[in-house]
Amino acid sequence: MSAEAIIKSQARNILKHNFVKAIIALAILTLPLTIIDGTTTITSFAVINLVSDEATANILVYVIGYPIEIIMGFLFSPIINGYIRAFYRAAYSNTIDLRDVFYYFNVSRYIHALSLNIRLAIRMLLPVLLCYLPLITFDIISSHIGADFTESTLSHNLRFLLTVLSTVLVVLWSIRYFTVFTVSIDNEQLTPQQVFAYNKYIMQNRSGNVIKLLVSFIPWMLLCLLVLPMLYVIPYMTQSLCISAKWTTKAAIEVN
Repeated sequence: MSAEAIIKSQARNILKHNFVKAIIALAILTLPLTIIDGTTTITSFAVINLVSDEATANILVYVIGYPIEIIMGFLFSPIINGYIRAFYRAAYSNTIDLRDVFYYFNVSRYIHALSLNIRLAIRMLLPVLLCYLPLITFDIISSHIGADFTESTLSHNLRFLLTVLSTVLVVLWSIRYFTVFTVSIDNEQLTPQQVFAYNKYIMQNRSGNVIKLLVSFIPWMLLCLLVLPMLYVIPYMTQSLCISAKWTTKAAIEVN
């Protein structure tokens, strides 16, 4: 049995007794997205109603709406840390504790989690821009060619392929930060800078194992084209990746 199969088997065993909790944790994770989307929609309607000129209103929606989304996204981001914490601790205890989802909504822990998330976002910003540059360039060129090409089947297919390619490149790049959140969970006394340094040590020559695990989930991710399987696939992937982080960290410690 391959390492990926063993990890996924362990994940299934944990979820067998914690599936309802896993779904609740996922629902809690998506709640901030609903709040952010609702706030942005209300802001957009307010701007449109206050400004009579359509062009000016559209500019203000982007100038005001996007910054609000980004700021709120960062402010709610510690819920992601808590979501990962719940599944990561379950990798050791076999039990998902929903209190872990809200663990970082304590003043000191919140500031630490927020600082870690902002640093990670900054580190990922340039790689993401570079990875999506072909897609951005394609959209710019398409807009200059004309609506006939933009709405054509060829344009849609090319855009889809570029989107997939860019997303895959971003995921591959992000794997170097695979244990950032779990290192922070295991070592709460570490500063964000120390967390990234320790993560770098753990992930030396170990990214390939994570890639193999992700590739093994491609059929499952394709199932996410249907809404219902997504409710199982996301917790299943999360639990598997957390178990992988546990064994990856243990392997690095044993080498030391």
